[in-house]
Amino acid sequence: MSSDWIVASAPVFGLASNVVVQIAAAHLSRRVGVSIISGILAGFAVTILSTASSAARTNSAADTASTWIVVLLTYVALAFGYWAFVNLNITSLRIRILREILHAGAGISRQQLTAEYSAEEFLRRRLERLRNGGQISFRDERWRLESRTLPALAQVLGVIRAVVLPARGRRSD
Repeated sequence: MSSDWIVASAPVFGLASNVVVQIAAAHLSRRVGVSIISGILAGFAVTILSTASSAARTNSAADTASTWIVVLLTYVALAFGYWAFVNLNITSLRIRILREILHAGAGISRQQLTAEYSAEEFLRRRLERLRNGGQISFRDERWRLESRTLPALAQVLGVIRAVVLPARGRRSD
């Protein structure tokens, strides 16, 4: 009975090792895909080892199987959530492009996509969102910061990005 908490926490231990290994691999390999796969595999290993070392051996086969299924599915859900967090920016742009292609019906040309997703268009949309959110304003032909919390938030996010994805963290946005 005393090892029940370890079995219940095994997916969380797996997620913690996933995050730590992913961050370490990102710093060592500088390859996002390698770091994500390394983290997921390490998390699976920790989840399996934690569960195997602590699961009650006196339970029936059905109880044992259901414990393993719940523990592994819980880890997969947690790992997927972390993966989605790491890939949020890339994924959102891909989904937006796919939606535009879907709504175009007969397809969309490269020129149309280039016009819609040019650097100038990205900048215009980002500035518009920041202005609409009250974070910046445009006065005297200059953009000005209005939010006092935005610089602090930008620094915190920069540190998080540099830790989780160091190759991208050094990029200036």
